[in-house]
Amino acid sequence: MNVRDRVLERAAEQHGYITTRDARDLDIDPTQLRLMAARGRLERVGRGVYRVPMLPRTEHDELAEAVAWTLGRGVISHESALVLYGLSDVSPSRVHLTVPRDNHPRTAGGELYRLHRRDLDPTEITERDDIAVTTVARTIRDCLANGTDPYQLRLAVDEAETQGLLRRTEADDLRTQIDARGLARSKRRA
Repeated sequence: MNVRDRVLERAAEQHGYITTRDARDLDIDPTQLRLMAARGRLERVGRGVYRVPMLPRTEHDELAEAVAWTLGRGVISHESALVLYGLSDVSPSRVHLTVPRDNHPRTAGGELYRLHRRDLDPTEITERDDIAVTTVARTIRDCLANGTDPYQLRLAVDEAETQGLLRRTEADDLRTQIDARGLARSKRRA
């Protein structure tokens, strides 16, 4: 398989995006990506991040681009994960990403993203629409800690349980945590 075919195959798995890290994983010299961009076969969307223009854009294109921006080390999280799961109508102003503590993505383009540094356990990461994302339970807990409206989180838990994304015991545990946080907030206001 030639370089172009390998690039196209990997990009097709990632909503049309490929990074220099992907190229190295495929034993392709990353300069090949720059050459392909110069020939119009790739679009450069950020430092080390390219898109294959012949592949169609998707509903979650901006989220796939955000993960590519971290060179594949970040995952969609917090309110952006709620949107990816279709569990809430929250509308975050920036895409939320959780990256490992030792990961320092490029600053160019960083104004589009809200980074959360945490070393996630592999059991806290899954995929949705071929995009790395925190699990529903981790997402709800992160949103709760980050100050997302408890009413929205309760609706998200109900919807996740309805969709089969949470077991009943997990959903009940999350509701208890949400109610406890809401009670603590109302006591502070009094």
